[in-house]
Amino acid sequence: MNQALLRLYELQKIDSELAELVSNRGELPYRVAEMRDELAAREADLNDMHARIAELETEERKLTSEIADFEVKLERYKSQQFDVKTTREYDAISFQIEDASHRIGRNQDTVARMMVELNNVREDAALYGGELETVRVEFAENEKSLNELMTETAEDEKRLTAEREKVVAEVPDNFLSMYDRIRPAKEGIAVVALRNGACGGCYHVIPRQLVLELKKSEKHTVCESCGRIVVSDGIALAIDGEPEPVVYETEEEAAE
Repeated sequence: MNQALLRLYELQKIDSELAELVSNRGELPYRVAEMRDELAAREADLNDMHARIAELETEERKLTSEIADFEVKLERYKSQQFDVKTTREYDAISFQIEDASHRIGRNQDTVARMMVELNNVREDAALYGGELETVRVEFAENEKSLNELMTETAEDEKRLTAEREKVVAEVPDNFLSMYDRIRPAKEGIAVVALRNGACGGCYHVIPRQLVLELKKSEKHTVCESCGRIVVSDGIALAIDGEPEPVVYETEEEAAE
């Protein structure tokens, strides 16, 4: 019996069992990954909101301080108006008063607009923060469920992975290259056994002479229909063992 084909079929069996472990986890791994990305994006958005709030608060304090300074100057300029001696001095003081009043008014308008934006951003951040907390809780629950599921299958996955590494080392490079090329294109199934004279993957009938040659378990073929590697049913039997017999209950047994 061709040992290379035995190991190749064994590799397929191990990979199928690993795929079943992953499949049994359902959509949960993908859901957790999506939620992790969503959570990161939402946290980045909330951080941007908080950064904008801090920026607005800093600018508001700066402008408010400037307003207070200009108000002090304005009062001083107004008091100096009564002490001027010449028209030039009066015009200079008047200009300072007008400029200070203008700056105060401009800063007050800017502060008013900023306070509107600041309040809006604060409200948005509070609402967004609540939504984010809901996402965090949901993510934590899903991640916990996934971790529990992963723990349940960890030993089996570890065992199968170790077995796979051992088997891969015994598969010739040409077979392994063919296997790795076919498997992704055939939903994970690259190697199938001969079944009643047909390909075990797509049930395409194989020529009788080729069937006879395959049954010697010394060679393989590639299915003309699906492109999978076909080995003898004897190789499958050597790896899978005898199938469990199907037992049908009689009506009397079912009634009991």
